Order: sequence, then structure tokens, then C-alpha cells
Amino acid sequence: MNKKILALLMALVCLVASVLTLTSCANGEENQGTNVNEDGLEHLKDLDFGGADVNFIIAGADADDYHLRSIWVDEEEADDAVNIAILERNKKVQDLLNVNITIPEYKDQNIKSWVGSVLLGGDQTYDIIAARQYDDIQVALDGYILDLNTLDQFGADKYLLWDKEYWATSYIDALSFGGKTFWLTGDLCLRYTGGYFSIFVNSDLYDSILRGTYGSIYDVVRSGNWTLDTLMEMAARCYVDDGDDELDIDDQIGFMYPVNDNTNGLAISAGVEFTKYVDGVPTNNVNANNSTLISFMEKANTLLSSPGVYNFPDPCTYEQYATAMNQFAAGTVVFVSGRLNHAEMYLQEMDRYYVIPCPKLNAEQEQYYTGVHDAINIYGINYHIEEERIVAAAATLEAMEYYSYKDVRPIYYDSFLKYKYTRDNEAAEMIDLMHDNVYTDFVYIWQFSEDMQDLGFFLRRKVASPNISSAIKRNQRMWDEGLEKILDKIEQSSQVE
Repeated sequence: MNKKILALLMALVCLVASVLTLTSCANGEENQGTNVNEDGLEHLKDLDFGGADVNFIIAGADADDYHLRSIWVDEEEADDAVNIAILERNKKVQDLLNVNITIPEYKDQNIKSWVGSVLLGGDQTYDIIAARQYDDIQVALDGYILDLNTLDQFGADKYLLWDKEYWATSYIDALSFGGKTFWLTGDLCLRYTGGYFSIFVNSDLYDSILRGTYGSIYDVVRSGNWTLDTLMEMAARCYVDDGDDELDIDDQIGFMYPVNDNTNGLAISAGVEFTKYVDGVPTNNVNANNSTLISFMEKANTLLSSPGVYNFPDPCTYEQYATAMNQFAAGTVVFVSGRLNHAEMYLQEMDRYYVIPCPKLNAEQEQYYTGVHDAINIYGINYHIEEERIVAAAATLEAMEYYSYKDVRPIYYDSFLKYKYTRDNEAAEMIDLMHDNVYTDFVYIWQFSEDMQDLGFFLRRKVASPNISSAIKRNQRMWDEGLEKILDKIEQSSQVE
């Protein structure tokens, strides 16, 4: 191990120790952290795959490399504590199982259009498919991905235990149906942990303009009064025109809404349920009878046309995120919607800001909910590889998730996202509030599949439409039929013989 990495490891130890001490003192008790019992991988300890390669194919995510970084870090690029933790995690997994984690393919592109035909043709190059949820989830319906509930046929069901606390079990359950599970996710994916839809608050502007009236923004959240109406009211109070009598990006903006995929996050925070389960079967709840959905869309339409709110026009691009976050960091925006990992991507030079959940629909809503951005990686096993490789892939996924939860998450989530990148101890409470209330459901996850006819994009494009109810009615039957097709394909999907 070179001197650079050794020095960084020592710095990492000091950082974690200081954060855990801080949390322990704040709680008045010994911090339990997120550690799992050291013998949590007893079920894998006797495995030896003889140095076999476990090959990942990874779909990227536009403006960042979180998906590649989640799986693999080059030793020469291990330049911060998170990267070092990932590097050490992989070494532990490789030593435990005697495997070699390799990345033969990585591109900023969805997998189906990239190598879908190769996979469908039975190519065995890739063991684990790290797909983008929003545009790759479909490949499970096309014969690429193994139904993980068939692992018992290889004796591998005892190695991959996605009901354990170190997996995102509720998320995995939400995208499964009929006793079939194709995709897994959890702390192995940095974009999952960092992909919480959030609101960033410019602390200097908030404190000078709003604190005298509303008190601490964190107290507003704690009181349950952080709602879409409150956001509109605050945004109007903060708006300052630059003298041309037009709302434009050169003004002091109350609330900046950079990319319309935030509509999904705001909808979840407003308590919108995309799925209604009838006798355990998911049905489409994006319909005109969903009063919460209609109320949210009407309120969102009002929000995005209200004083002091700047809404970037379509087509949305990720450059707009950069523009919005840079304007925020420059001190001309009070509130901006984004994702938690944008603190790392755009705000490292900003000294102070607050981070809070997205607002509730109204004060009557009992709790805050958190949506996860749809570009997270979901992990599946290639349907076509040999049995021995299926077992190795299953065990490797299990060990990588376990050590991600045990070793990487305390650095990335507890130390960096909650303390280093936000620079605000109270933000840690807000981030835990988001984490503890993540919500998803079957239609929310599958809404971007081909059979759903761009349901997800429909809501984004119609967020500023005054006639949302009638527009939903015109498309409701198509979405219902699309969901039926998905359920039929899942039920008819091939089982390993």
C-alpha cells in the first residue's frame, strides 16, 4: 500500500472517530452506528471460487460517475475517504470469496440500447448487470435477468439474503411481484443513499430575510409546517427583481426549480401513492380518482407560477442543475430543489447552507416522505451464465452489500453527507428524517418501462398544466393496460430449468 493511501486511511480513521464521538455526545449514549455484527457473513465464510472473475456491466448516470465508483475504484484514484473505503471493501470481498471483481464495460448509456441484443443472445461475458432503474428496468421483462427466487436450484439461495437489514428491503419488495425478484439495490449504490430528493436553503439569505418571522427552518420542519404553501409564501418574501420588472435568472430568486424530474420527488413528499394494491396485486393509482395526486399537481402548478419562483423551461438538462446549484452557491437563490448528493457535486466551496426534506402537501399530512431519484443502479444476475458463476455472482453481491453497509455507508452517509458536505449538525437530523421515511411503490419504480408509455415523463411535463385531471383521464386506460402487460410478463418470465 503506497504512502498516499496510508496517510488517507489514517485521516479516515480520525474523521470517523470524531464523527462518532460527536454523535455519541449529542445522544448522551454510546453510538450504535450502522454496524452489523462482525459474523454477519458467516454463511459465506467457507466459499472459495478459485480466483474466478466476477464481471460487472455498469450503466452510468449522466453528469456523475457514482455508478462506477459504487462498484470499483482504482487504487491510484483512491483520493478521499469514501474511495478508500470502497477500495478496501472490494479487497475484503475478494479475499473472503477468492474472486476478482472486474469492470469490462462501463458507459454513460442505458444497457438495453447498448448491449441488450448481446445479452439476449446469451452472451456470458457479464455476470452482474448494474442497470439504471429508469430506463433499464425493462430488461428484466426481456429475458436478460435471473429471477433470484430460483437461486435455490443452484444452492445459492443461502448466500444471497436480501431480507437482511443491509439491503434496501422495502425498495426491493416494492419492485418485486408474484414471488419473482429480479433486481436488488441498497448501500452498494452510492446514488441510492445520495439520491434523496431534498431542498437546499441558503442560510445567509434565509437568516436575514425569513428567520425573524418563521424562526429556524429546522424548527419549521420539526413543527410539521413545512408545506408547499409555506414554500410559496417564503419564496415570494425573498424575491427581489433586478430592475427590469421581469422574473429572470438575474433576480434574487425565492425558489429555483432546475429540472422537472424533481416532480417525482415532490410528489412522493406530498404523499402521492402511485400504486394501490388489491389482494396483493399492484394496480395503477395514477388516475383521476387519486385526490392526493390531483391536489398535488394543482398545488405544484400554482407553486411553479407563483411570485419569486423560477422554473427552468423544457427540455430539462443536467446543465440546468449545475446552473441552479451555482446560482444558489453564489448567493442569489434562497431555496433550490435537488438531490442530497448535489452537496458533494456542487457545494463543496460553499461555507454555509441548510438541507431539509421536500415539503408536505399540507399541514394535515401526518409525516414527511422521501423519494429516491430514478437513476439509481439496480443489480441483477445475467440469466445466461453457468451455474458456478451464478453462485459466485450471488455471493459477491451479498458480500459487497454487507461491507458497503458496514464500512462504506458510515463514511459516505454518516460522515460525508451528514457532516462534511452539509457542514451543519442539525442537517444530520433532517437527513436521517429523509432516510427513515423513504417511500416507493411498484408503479413508481416501473413507470419508465416501455409498457407504461412514459407515465413518468407525463407527470413531469404536466406539472405546470392547469388541466391535469382531464389529461390524466385521457391516458389512464393506456397506463392501466401497460401495467397489466408488465404483470403478465413477470408472471410468464422464464424460470431456470
